[in-house]
Amino acid sequence: MECIDYEIKKNYNAWLQKAAGLAHDRNKGNDLLHEVLTRLMDRPREDVEEIVCNGKVQQYVNRALWLSWHSNRSDYAVKYRKYYDVIIDSTIDDGKQDETWIGAFIDGEYLFNAIGRLNEFDAILLRLYSKPDFDYKRLSADTGIPYNYLRQSIHRALKRIREYVQLQRAIAHSTREA
Repeated sequence: MECIDYEIKKNYNAWLQKAAGLAHDRNKGNDLLHEVLTRLMDRPREDVEEIVCNGKVQQYVNRALWLSWHSNRSDYAVKYRKYYDVIIDSTIDDGKQDETWIGAFIDGEYLFNAIGRLNEFDAILLRLYSKPDFDYKRLSADTGIPYNYLRQSIHRALKRIREYVQLQRAIAHSTREA
């Protein structure tokens, strides 16, 4: 277990910086890192020694940090996200209504259902893809997922969503005409 203590002490500050960067908050990053390290140490002893002592710990922790932060089902999300402050947008004018709100609502429901049908990996990628500062190269570097695989995964998921939404619209249209 000597190599485990050494690797954790050696990499702890770098991991904490990466976690804080993901979370955009040092306290959340600290919680995230501790959750990932706890999950690693909860594995069977042989697995932990295999990962840490054979040079796989950097890749394991980096990937686990990224997945734990972006997944709504991770141990981290289940334990901590419910306690974060809710941000309320006071700039929204409730007095104004868009005439097309019901159509937008229905399309939103189709989109929500389509995303719910994706596997968790693709759903996470789409949430990241929808952010204004999304960058394939940076995401590839942060996660170790090959650039071309990221592009293909996102475009394949977008295609599946498009097809599902079009199918739902066609079904709804044919039902209304009947």
